[in-house]
Amino acid sequence: MLYRNYQPSTIKGIEGIIQNFLNWLENENIEIEEVSYNDLLILVKKRREKNLSRHTINSHLLGIQHYYDWLISQGKQTHNPAVNLRVKGIKESLPHDLLNQKQLEQTYEDYPPVVGQTKAQTPVQKRNKIIISLVVYQGLVREELQQLEPRDLNLEKGIIRIRKTVRLQKRVLKLKANQILPLQEYITQIRPKLLKLKKQNTKNYQTDKLLITTGNSHHLKEASRELIYILRKQHPWFKSFLQVRSSVISLWIKEKNIREVQYMAGHNNIISTQRYVRANLDELKEQLGKFHPLK
Repeated sequence: MLYRNYQPSTIKGIEGIIQNFLNWLENENIEIEEVSYNDLLILVKKRREKNLSRHTINSHLLGIQHYYDWLISQGKQTHNPAVNLRVKGIKESLPHDLLNQKQLEQTYEDYPPVVGQTKAQTPVQKRNKIIISLVVYQGLVREELQQLEPRDLNLEKGIIRIRKTVRLQKRVLKLKANQILPLQEYITQIRPKLLKLKKQNTKNYQTDKLLITTGNSHHLKEASRELIYILRKQHPWFKSFLQVRSSVISLWIKEKNIREVQYMAGHNNIISTQRYVRANLDELKEQLGKFHPLK
């Protein structure tokens, strides 16, 4: 529970932080159940006296917070004194260059960029159209796209099951109405064609994956890179799929409660979702600054 989704090096680091914390409690003669917010402030002061950076101190506080979360899940603790305790002064990287709803829709609707062509025609184009739709409407990342299988889709119920990755949680998301028919066509007609093309390059090739590449690579990395290159040429404001995902989450934040958005985005920690709240507030402040009546 405590270490889910973490790399071995991260786990080792957290274990070291927790052990240092427990040693400090022993030296200070403080029981784990009695630790207060003020006690942790003293700990922060001690860490700062050792000239540790703000980033390092905050990493320690986050490790302590994780430890208390685990104690609470085991019924050994009732509160977490480390929640929301952070040393200020670190410039937080907030989502930026966000796209509006119209730009997101254009990213999907305008592909492929061929004059006089409004619909994807080739199997690869139709696969790419599916990729774009899953990023634009569900905010998926490449690792999640890579793991998708046809059985993860329930088109009758209009839902898609997203598998857990190292960084993101599993979840079930609703599909948009305009995604249903293209997905149905892709599964029944386009995917078999792509599989046939793939077998021409790789004999006896078999896969359960939903999204199939046609080149030598079995991974979506190369296909994604080529698609991003096309979209950048087509739209001057388009930068990356990460930008699209951030824009989607930012729009969700404006319409839904933060816990719902945390689930939909697959965030492990609510802090990751709160960044989008702050990004929207900064955007609002900027707009107010532009149109302030006294300016």
